[in-house]
Amino acid sequence: MATTQEYLLQALKDAIQMEVEGRQFYLEAAKKVKSQGVREILEYLAESEKYHIQKFNEVYQSLKQDPVWSETLAAFQPPKAEPYVCVLAMAKEEQGVGGADDLEALKTGLKMEECSIDYYTKLAKETTHPLGRRFFMSLAHEERGHYMSLLDMHNYLTDPADWFYVTQKSHVDGA
Repeated sequence: MATTQEYLLQALKDAIQMEVEGRQFYLEAAKKVKSQGVREILEYLAESEKYHIQKFNEVYQSLKQDPVWSETLAAFQPPKAEPYVCVLAMAKEEQGVGGADDLEALKTGLKMEECSIDYYTKLAKETTHPLGRRFFMSLAHEERGHYMSLLDMHNYLTDPADWFYVTQKSHVDGA
């Protein structure tokens, strides 16, 4: 039976592999899509995964040497990115434009991000150290942001009227 430390190290290895595969997917998908906006979002997500890989490697190497979490180790601070990357990407699009490859890439990305959210949330629940829990919850939160970006672009391409209704906080006044 694996110790708690062995389990955590294996979970970190698995997380690194998930992030590597996610990055590869986003880079490959970005080459195939027709929509410039979708391409920019996929490239942005690939860059985000790059930071996740680096951070997971750092955490893995540190915990392999010493199983104690520190504030510095648990700090999850992805590089600052343009907060409106998705909105800017969508501004370059014609409403409702996007091929089958674009929509398929978005759907696959949504599934991958959902799996990441579930996995990191599970690890946060299973981790006994508060700093470890904070680290994994920060990752789950970051992945949730990625999920929402993909969902937003999917909605924009498939139902632009709804996208504008939601994002412009439209309402219907009654008499």
